[in-house]
Parts: sequence; C-alpha cells; structure tokens
Amino acid sequence: MVRLIAIFAVLCVLSSVALAVSPTVRIKDIAHVLEARDNQLMGFGLVVGLRNSGDRSSTGFTQQALTNLLSRMGVVPQSVDFRSRNVAAVMVTATLPPFIKPGQKLDITVSSVGDATSLQGGTLLVTPLHGVDDEVYAVAQGSLLVGLASGTPSVPYIKQRQTTVGRIPGGALVEKEVPVSIGNKGVVTIVLDQPDFTTANRVSESIRRAGIDAEAMDAATVTVSPGTDINLVRLVSRVENLTIVPDVVAKIVVNERTGTIVIGESVKISPVAVSYAGIDVIIGDVALFSEGTAGDSSQDDARYRARSMATLKRTEGKLSLVSGGATLSGLVRALNSIGASPQDLIAILQAMKKSGAINAELEVI
Repeated sequence: MVRLIAIFAVLCVLSSVALAVSPTVRIKDIAHVLEARDNQLMGFGLVVGLRNSGDRSSTGFTQQALTNLLSRMGVVPQSVDFRSRNVAAVMVTATLPPFIKPGQKLDITVSSVGDATSLQGGTLLVTPLHGVDDEVYAVAQGSLLVGLASGTPSVPYIKQRQTTVGRIPGGALVEKEVPVSIGNKGVVTIVLDQPDFTTANRVSESIRRAGIDAEAMDAATVTVSPGTDINLVRLVSRVENLTIVPDVVAKIVVNERTGTIVIGESVKISPVAVSYAGIDVIIGDVALFSEGTAGDSSQDDARYRARSMATLKRTEGKLSLVSGGATLSGLVRALNSIGASPQDLIAILQAMKKSGAINAELEVI
C-alpha cells in the first residue's frame, strides 16, 4: 500500500507539469527548393582481385562482360569459357546531389548480381554511371570496403556479415552537371518534406514577416516571389534560415520486435479503464482510498485519499471510472513505475486504440 501511495503522489506531480513547448526549427531542415533535387545513378561493372570468391563459370553475363572488356583492350580470348573465380559482376549505384560540379567525388555502393560469395578485397574497374536519361554523369572505380576484417575465418552455421555488398567512399568522379534552374518562372517553390497544411501556413507567414512575398499553395508547397533585382542565392538563404514551430500529428509508432514505443506530444486519450495481466489502469479524475483492517493490531485505522489523472494498482476488484482526461505520457509513466514490460505497453495501447480511447494514429512497424 505504501508503494501504491507513492506512485499516486508522483502521478499527481506529473499531471501538473505542462508539456514542453515544441522547439523552433529552420525551414531548411524541414523543406527544400523544388528544383534542387537529387538524381539516382546506376551502372554495370566488374570487380576483380577476389580470392576465389567471385562468380562461377555458369554465370554467363560475367563471362560476356569480361570477354568484351578484354577485347577492347586488345586481348582477344581464345574461348569465352573463362573459369577464373576472381571476377564478379556488380551493379554500382550512387546519388547525384544538386549543384555538384564536374570533378567532384561521390560515394558509391557496389552490389553483386551473380553468385559471388564475397567481394572482400576486390577492386572495381572503370564503370560509367548513367541517369534515367541514359546519359553518363559519373565514372566509378576503386577498392571496395566491405567491412569484414581481412583474414576473418568463415565459421559454418554462424551468421556472417554481408560481404556481397561494399562501398567506395569518393569512388566516383562527376563528369556532367545536372542543370538546376531556380526562379525561372518568376517564383521560388519551397516543398515541405512532410506535407501538412498547418506547417505550410506557418512557413508562409514566417516568410511574409521577413518582408518577402510568399503564399502557401497546398499542404506541401509554398511559393516565394523574388521580385525584381534580387539575388536568388541571397533570397533562398534568407528563407532557409527563418525559423518556425512545425505542427506534428498525433501518432504512436510501435515496434513489436524490439518493444520500442515512440509517442508524439500531441497524443491524448479519453477516459478509459484497462485491466491487463493483473494491472488495473484508470485514466481520469479518480478518488482512491484505503482503510485499515479492523482487529489487526499491526495496522492502525487509516484512510488515504488521492486524486490523479492516471492511476494503477494490482487487484482483481471492480474498476471505477470518473469522467476526465489525461495525456498518454501519463499512462506510460504510470505503467513504467510498476515495471510493466514494453510488450505489456504495446498490448494496452493496441487495445485502447481499438476501443477508440486513443484519438491518434497507431503505426506498427
């Protein structure tokens, strides 16, 4: 009983604490200029120098690619039946950021497409990287970093780290720039990474307070008019560094595999009573009391009362509920105070959502 009273006291204090105000963020952290977008690149290449861990001879496209490569270098193979397992066919992928110039470097990812068992210690040969328009925008080459220490033994029946995918930091040289035109239609378009009508309206208001003409077109788009004789780089820099408080939706994200629960600050619950695994949870304004047992000399007659937004106890008695409301964070703190496991919390949250007590989106990943 002493432990229960202590929990009630803590909950009373927590219920009187207001939620922290959401921090302000820069517009550049939640949005980007429409025309300034990334582009995906991809190419087919060969990795050589493997220690008998490359593609088998049955992989026909590896033999064909190697034969074509040797032919271009003036070495005409006598037979396409090349039996070396030191070569592997791979796909090379990279992301081309906006405004990057020829001669700059990109990080690339190299992935096996054949039946190679490992790319450890391999070297990628010159590989053109194409965009969706089939133009070559970068050329990749270099030694792979797989992440497995050299000489690490391969132990059967034990899961090993993935060795058929590797990276080459700065392994691609940009050959062609993707042209980016900002404000060519008389406006600069700002796009929110997470569309929201309230956030878009706050962005436009913040820009207008800075003396710049702006209008929210929809939940994700804000147009900015640069006016005349204004440097676009300076304009975008001013807009990006303005701050707002983004609106957040009421959402709960649950990972059942790891027992992880993430709760947004806007999540609230209606008055509800829950009983799960011997835990009785009451949400609302509840009057609680305990009387001493008559005839028990070890315990004086006493009467305890407490009012709390979120209470709990281990009992099989009847649940009582009085109208009121509470934040979900109060419920979680109450359950944690008696050592409820994450699986218990997940089950309770799912049941409360099913009953309609939680007016928020519950996403299970």
